[in-house]
Amino acid sequence: MQQQNFGQMIGQITGQANPNYLAQAPVALNSIVRALYAKKTWFGLFTKGQIICPASVTGGTATVTFNSPIVQGNGTTWDQTLIGRQFRAGLNTPIYTIINVDPFAQQLTLELPWGGPFAPNQTQQTTGYYIIQMYYSFGPNVKYIKTLVNMQMGFRMRTNMTQEYFNTYDPWRIQVNFPWAIAPMPTDPNGNYLVEMWPAPFTQQAMPFMIYTQPANLVLDTDTLPPYIRCDVVVKEAMCWALRHRPKENPGYSEQTAIALAREYHAEYEALTLEMANEDENLYRTSATIQGEDLPYYTPGGAMFEASHACMSGGGGGDFWG
Repeated sequence: MQQQNFGQMIGQITGQANPNYLAQAPVALNSIVRALYAKKTWFGLFTKGQIICPASVTGGTATVTFNSPIVQGNGTTWDQTLIGRQFRAGLNTPIYTIINVDPFAQQLTLELPWGGPFAPNQTQQTTGYYIIQMYYSFGPNVKYIKTLVNMQMGFRMRTNMTQEYFNTYDPWRIQVNFPWAIAPMPTDPNGNYLVEMWPAPFTQQAMPFMIYTQPANLVLDTDTLPPYIRCDVVVKEAMCWALRHRPKENPGYSEQTAIALAREYHAEYEALTLEMANEDENLYRTSATIQGEDLPYYTPGGAMFEASHACMSGGGGGDFWG
């Protein structure tokens, strides 16, 4: 599809609608396309990638100190690849994320100070531990996760769970190694979308995903719109905005003509947007689903759930899981 770049779109708007709109045109175009991106999950915003789950790290022991974020390794081989992973020693403490590693001193720095518990009159403990990756980022500007597949287990992951769900059915995160769901977390320090994978994987594996992204603003003259987002449709609405900008000062049109043309361009934009959405649906169907295609092939629950939770005499997850 033939597309204009950012500079060409600005030139058309100022040349055909209002030469006094040169300073406002870049802002208008970005405002229009951002609102357009929000109207549906456009095919041109669709991208793929993979989450790489590292193997768990054990070996040696760890010494934790009450109210200190520093963990001292003993007989360990910790390095900076562990930054961003989660440190666990027992199940009676929160999940701590590693924010720094000193490979020479064999020390980890946790995001929060260690909170215990400890034996009476003790503030330090040397214990076994494990380090795993529980939280994952899909990169910047994520709008929507379409699909994530566990290739090792051979099923589609559930992508619409919540932290409340995980905290209700496995607050200790005792279930591990067979992940089937993800749930959003607060964003990472860079503001990227972050999810928890549950149960946490213990073995190295790669999981392919497909997501919808929010494109960056148009900045350079050579910047272009995403594939299949028609520039002529966007320019039509931008010219409407330009004609409404100080119409009495527009050298190309009378005030009445500028306002009338603005209404006409806006109506054309609305009609063309619907047309573009219909064309987009033919590229990748998103407005309707076929029975079963949004359901994973894996049903959670079973013996592990019943073994780790208090159950009524009638059984464990029967009523809940269906």
